Amino acid sequence: MNRVDNVKKAIKAVTFSVLGLALLVTVLFIIHVINISNENGEWNTVTPGSSVTEALLDIHPRGGSSGSWPKAKADTGFDSDMFGTIFDFTITNNSHYYIEDWNLRINLKEDCYINNGWNGKFEIHQIDSEGNDVSQTLSFADVKVDDLKLKFHQANQDLLIPLKRGDYIMYYPTSDETYSEVPIRGNEDYSGTCTCGIIMYNISGNIDFSDSVLSYRIHRSIWDGTKGTLFIAAFALLVISFLIIGTIFMVSVHFEGRLESKSRMLTDVFSVCCSLADSKDYYSKGHSERVADYSRMIAEKMGMDKSDCDIVYNAALLHNVGNVFIDEQILRKTTKLTSTEYAEVKAHTTHGAEILKEIESIPMAFEAALFHHERYDGKGYPNGKKEDEIPLIARIVAVADAYDAMSNDRPYRNKLMREQIREELINNRGQQFDPEIVTAFLDIMGEKNL
Repeated sequence: MNRVDNVKKAIKAVTFSVLGLALLVTVLFIIHVINISNENGEWNTVTPGSSVTEALLDIHPRGGSSGSWPKAKADTGFDSDMFGTIFDFTITNNSHYYIEDWNLRINLKEDCYINNGWNGKFEIHQIDSEGNDVSQTLSFADVKVDDLKLKFHQANQDLLIPLKRGDYIMYYPTSDETYSEVPIRGNEDYSGTCTCGIIMYNISGNIDFSDSVLSYRIHRSIWDGTKGTLFIAAFALLVISFLIIGTIFMVSVHFEGRLESKSRMLTDVFSVCCSLADSKDYYSKGHSERVADYSRMIAEKMGMDKSDCDIVYNAALLHNVGNVFIDEQILRKTTKLTSTEYAEVKAHTTHGAEILKEIESIPMAFEAALFHHERYDGKGYPNGKKEDEIPLIARIVAVADAYDAMSNDRPYRNKLMREQIREELINNRGQQFDPEIVTAFLDIMGEKNL
């Protein structure tokens, strides 16, 4: 595997790793969004004096000379004097987020009257003697007596709506931004507050609101808190990673294109060389290219990657380059060679190796040229190597070379029939040829109908 393939493999591995991480982060983010959405939809409650700290409810008399006043029974028509008191309701947001919605239920524990209220709307519930709930929503800024269906009493210009133990008032804040009631904002440096109020009358001037309940919903942004910050960082890193991978990929593609161009040029040069070698023998015309094609098929069948298959092809293309040193008359001789002539023919392996030993770009070319006539049983030439001592490229070329020789006419014989070739390959498996390579090539013959 060459350096470019190693880089591509590394890019592929890193890309899949980043994609896997992106998928994991996305799944975790979806879960986070769902959890935040569920939390934002939950209603929380707090009462005056509660230990809950993210939201506080405080109901207290305003105090001061204008916060409370007496009202004589002569002015109200009641049996005793009454006291009017302003009560302020203060809601404080300590959550560092913001309260997007809230309402206040004022549960009454004693008899009293509500006279006025401001900002939002008041839903007043009077429970009659039979347990029926009579309710009406009022905005005291524009209440009309003729529209009231609640029990009420008028003392001069004052409207007094009677309430007793068990009755309650629901307060719904106004969305008018002037009053800052919805939402109640807050952050790490600031606790938002809003204040509304009512005027109540009773005999003592003091009313117990300790059973009142504030219901509220906190709105948390998906980007808030530690998790939100981590997701921002994770997505930023993923974007940077994809940009880096994309840049490397584009550079790799550009480099690979240039490399493929040079590879094609190199292959063309090799083709010229092998054509020169084949041209010395009419019967060998096209032999080297066919052997290179068959060798690539075998390499692919054996599971080699594209880069290695290309190397096998180019090495096989040059396996007979040493023929340029052999006398043409010997190569074209139709009768039996003399021992001297045969020795000269065998020398094409060493001549070819001598030519190719300096070609570093295709290291297998040297081995293909020098050892492709070695035999699996050790009876070949030039060095009598056997089995795995013979380089793999030479064992592959040996089978491809023999097949092409048998399937084409030679000076000394006609080409063999397909079944004869199969029989020769099978009979010489483990003797002349590597058994595994023969098996692979027999499969190729069947698949490609060679």
